[in-house]
Amino acid sequence: MTWELADELSRVIRRPKLARYRISEANVASLLALVAPFLPTIELGVAPRDPADVPVITAALDGGADAIVTGDRDLLDDAGLRARLEDRGVRVMTPRELVDLLS
Repeated sequence: MTWELADELSRVIRRPKLARYRISEANVASLLALVAPFLPTIELGVAPRDPADVPVITAALDGGADAIVTGDRDLLDDAGLRARLEDRGVRVMTPRELVDLLS
């Protein structure tokens, strides 16, 4: 779970088509209060080129991942971000690099 996913959950649970489940604002607030202490707060120190990559980076760091395997050029081509992640033990690599490493 990440802050971004908690935000999405809070928006989705309020959609009109879910109204039949009678989920009150108090229920939503209680749910968020329940999960909030477990959500990661990660200070990266460098902003990724694509803000949409933040949940992936956060999950990798919080989850203790060894690598982020991706074809996303914003992650692969950002030398500053890659260096910062490698300093924290997370390597950014392509699927081909992973296959080569495992071979």
